Amino acid sequence: MSNDERAASSPSPCTDDGYGARPETRDAICAFAARIEEILDSLPRSEVPGAVAEAMKPLLADPDLLDEAHCLCQPETYRRHVLYADPKKRFTILSLIWRPGQVTPVHGHRSWGAVGVYEGCPNVALYDCPADEGGERHPVEKSDVTCAPGDTTFVHAGYDDVHKIYNGTEERVITLHVYGRDLVEDPESINLTLAATAS
Repeated sequence: MSNDERAASSPSPCTDDGYGARPETRDAICAFAARIEEILDSLPRSEVPGAVAEAMKPLLADPDLLDEAHCLCQPETYRRHVLYADPKKRFTILSLIWRPGQVTPVHGHRSWGAVGVYEGCPNVALYDCPADEGGERHPVEKSDVTCAPGDTTFVHAGYDDVHKIYNGTEERVITLHVYGRDLVEDPESINLTLAATAS
């Protein structure tokens, strides 16, 4: 791609309606957003999550990736910061900040997603999620994985990748997330929340 083509396709600054890059978003995130656009335009949908997770890996070693404004936590629960929202509403890039003990519900997703660990060692509990005769799903924990900085993974929409993320350490954890969904208009729309049953 030529310099002119890169300039023409570079992600836009944040608009009045909240799309584009936030004022504090670093250039590496904007370049990553441009790469996601290329992936979406060139690959079959089934290959997008894995390709985005692979493209994320170099960012996780960048010590200057996030502005301090995008590393702020809150006492009640983990905190999301939107770093970039695609103006075409195809994806959203976020940082999630976890204080010790903070945890998600057991959940799947309404879109594809890719996740990487930037700081700390979060845990991911994975669940089988069979449906009963009435169509209700009953997730049962099958494994629990401790992650390290630089690790990435991806999920598809639906109930095949049901999980829970938590910070079981005494240190801050920061994770980078990309979801194939507009999370500016409806920030809570990404999760399919479930109640776990005993394994």
